[in-house]
Amino acid sequence: MPKPPIWLIALSIFTALAFSPPLFAKGEQAKLNALSNDISQLQKKLRVTRTKHDKSAAHLREIELKTAETRRRVLGLDKDIRLLGKELSKLYAQKEQLDGQRRRQAGQVAQELSAAYRLGREEPLKVLLNMENPEELGRTLKYYEYIVKARSKILEDYQNTIRELDDVEQTLLSKQNILSNKRTELQAIHQTLKVEIKQRNALLKNSRKQINNEKSQITKLNLERQQLESIIQALQVHVQNLNIPDSQPFSQRRGKLPWPVKGRVGHSFGSARGSHLKWHGWLLNARNASPVKAIHHGRVVFSDYLRGQGLLVIVDHGDNYLSLYAHNQVLLKETGEWVQPGEVIAKVGNTGGLERSALYFEIRRKGKAVDPKRWLKPRA
Repeated sequence: MPKPPIWLIALSIFTALAFSPPLFAKGEQAKLNALSNDISQLQKKLRVTRTKHDKSAAHLREIELKTAETRRRVLGLDKDIRLLGKELSKLYAQKEQLDGQRRRQAGQVAQELSAAYRLGREEPLKVLLNMENPEELGRTLKYYEYIVKARSKILEDYQNTIRELDDVEQTLLSKQNILSNKRTELQAIHQTLKVEIKQRNALLKNSRKQINNEKSQITKLNLERQQLESIIQALQVHVQNLNIPDSQPFSQRRGKLPWPVKGRVGHSFGSARGSHLKWHGWLLNARNASPVKAIHHGRVVFSDYLRGQGLLVIVDHGDNYLSLYAHNQVLLKETGEWVQPGEVIAKVGNTGGLERSALYFEIRRKGKAVDPKRWLKPRA
């Protein structure tokens, strides 16, 4: 019996650690990080020793991972710009409110200054000294005291409004500068993305010239299928006893599960894939960057690039059920994270060598592919 490849042994060890109860025990995280680094080093060594065809696939992987990271940066900047836009809208509204408040208070201050001028001309001290009625004198003193306090309060409020308005204007200017810088950065990243996509398309064109007959195409697809099956087998060993808390069992959701993406079925389960192969899942034609959603509660057990599948997410739902989502342009969940039904886990793309955007979707039971049609809700 041939020995299993090094990367598969490493993956088996990695998943064994990732899903064992002591994962969060003291010191285990450090071991896990060290093991993850070892796996990365093994993968680099394997890529160096590949054949010419494999080097082409490795180059595609490198470009698509780089492009995925660029897309993640775009998503992050888009989010920052949206948040800054909301902050600016609030600040503009606050500034408008303070401007109105300042105008009203300026009018009050002008009135009080005019009144103070008139009162000064009447020589209030002389008026007070000429009063003979003690009660009238007391009332007048109280009146003057009230006027002084009221004027002081009006002036103080006016000064506070001026200061607050100045602070808002300074914050507005700062936020506007940040927003401008973010937009400039986003434009530069979009240019980088265009270059990366152009490189990918050129590489795919050259690769397809090399794979110019059916036999070599079948060999390539078989190799990619074997790699996916090896991943599934390695995962199945370590997740079959994993408990999925607070969730209805997957088996009870037959025919009720939501679709992972808005799109139509391009290739269905069991349909021909060339002359000698069949599809083990669905290829769903969908718009580029559409959200890919988990079909059921579970835990991400694989979130990485796999040859032929591109950026791939595998979710374990317990009871030996897995769901697979391939060819994504960007992954939004990492291995070990829990997901809820309908939660966005990736964005539709064409990584792994697809000509156009689509999602490849599988459901597995005990490691074997089953027809998604039996599990997903019928569409009206």
